Amino acid sequence: MQRRMLVNALDPEEVRVAVLDDGILQEFYIERASRETLVGNIYKGRVVNVVSSLQAAFVDVGLGKNAFLHATEVVAPDAAPAAEPEAENGAEADTARRWGDKPERRAAPAIKEVLRPGQEVLVQVTRDTVGDKGPSVSMDISIPGRYLVLTPATRRWAVSKRITDAAEREGLKAALAELEPPEDLGFIIRTAGTGQNRRDMKKDLEYLVRLWRAVAARGAEEKAPAAVYQESDLVIRTIRDLFNPDVEEVLIDSATVYERTTEFVAAVMPKFRPRFMLYEEDEPLFHKFGVEPQIEGIYRKRVDLPSGGSIVIEETEALTAVDVNSGRLVGESPEEMAYRTNLEACEEIGRQLRLRDIGGVIVIDFIDVHEGPHKREIERALKEGVKRDRSQTTVLRMSRFGLVEMARQKIRPGVKLVSYGECEACRGTGLVKSVESMALGLLRLIRHELSVGYGLGIEIRMNPEVAQFLLNTKRKEVMRLEERYGRGVSIRGEAGFGVERYEVERVQA
Repeated sequence: MQRRMLVNALDPEEVRVAVLDDGILQEFYIERASRETLVGNIYKGRVVNVVSSLQAAFVDVGLGKNAFLHATEVVAPDAAPAAEPEAENGAEADTARRWGDKPERRAAPAIKEVLRPGQEVLVQVTRDTVGDKGPSVSMDISIPGRYLVLTPATRRWAVSKRITDAAEREGLKAALAELEPPEDLGFIIRTAGTGQNRRDMKKDLEYLVRLWRAVAARGAEEKAPAAVYQESDLVIRTIRDLFNPDVEEVLIDSATVYERTTEFVAAVMPKFRPRFMLYEEDEPLFHKFGVEPQIEGIYRKRVDLPSGGSIVIEETEALTAVDVNSGRLVGESPEEMAYRTNLEACEEIGRQLRLRDIGGVIVIDFIDVHEGPHKREIERALKEGVKRDRSQTTVLRMSRFGLVEMARQKIRPGVKLVSYGECEACRGTGLVKSVESMALGLLRLIRHELSVGYGLGIEIRMNPEVAQFLLNTKRKEVMRLEERYGRGVSIRGEAGFGVERYEVERVQA
């Protein structure tokens, strides 16, 4: 399998990063200069309000909208990590306390016992502003490096849960212990840390420690609300988080971004520097590798499957519904056809959730299968399909109705919201009134306006097709209303008016 990363940054207003496996788009990230993400930024904020019923506080971090801080994300100033069961001697006990391969989520404290209005706190954005809601923040700060993640509030060591091999985990533990991390800070070894030499790991650790000391010092000096740390830009973030030895080449079409990126690479992973290249051909980078048509597919509701089946993705305010439709596999029983189509859908669903960055509750309506082993295999395939997702996912078992519920961590608004705005005609519903329905509605409006017209006639400007319907099909009804109320009605078609748009003005009868 050939893996390639493409960075399109020629236009400073919009930066896009794509990851391809054998030419197939697997990851896609887009960031607008006007809508840069806040996730990862650290602020010194001031508690504005504490709401016990929500077990949450609202914090002013200087962004115009107060940030939401839930009790589960609060770290008391004197909080210490819970100790593991005692070992037989002091040294082993200390090691047990330090290591937390799968740390439990801290119990939520009574919010009013920990925070009070006016209190200054250091918080990190964990979820971007969505609609009228401000960002979500956490006091449990984490700063990622190339191979390690620094967690100052946790003060424990851990290995990424994605690393499942027991021997490998033990080797990484030993490697981290040899680096002698500061006792007052916690660290998590990332999957990228696998197989790295001691020198590179040490450089990463020292960089993170220096960075945190600077952030903490600035946090102590600044007056709230203030920004004390800004996460790296999209290109550096994606290379830091996604690049691994399997990526054969990284092509960047902007000389400025290329220079900045290679400086970062030379500092944190110099041996991979030759894989980063400046793309200078005339043909646009994403067109050269067939990415643009695949990106357009992200915005469509329907996605075709190889067998002829399809999945239809509908995003709503509360959840996302995914419907799997049958294919055209010939010569197989209905059970076998449904089973194979569902398996194809599992892989594509995992890919589409990543590409569209869909979060929250997701309900998948699979084609009905009746055999128990088939149901279990579909569940397994779906879990495998979302395995490479960097966002946390939870997949439940299939219900009697063939539904699978899952949840995916929502960090920032989906890709669609970056490129699309709400339709002025349908206001986001995807539907507009028919010409006939709109005309009948305006006829009722004319009747109302004339009945309370205060001696004045009315002029209505509307869509030309709606006006034509009223003037032709409903002309007699309009004339009867004019005679009944003794006032005139002027109906005008206006080019450029959508079907549902109209304007009413009172005029002298």
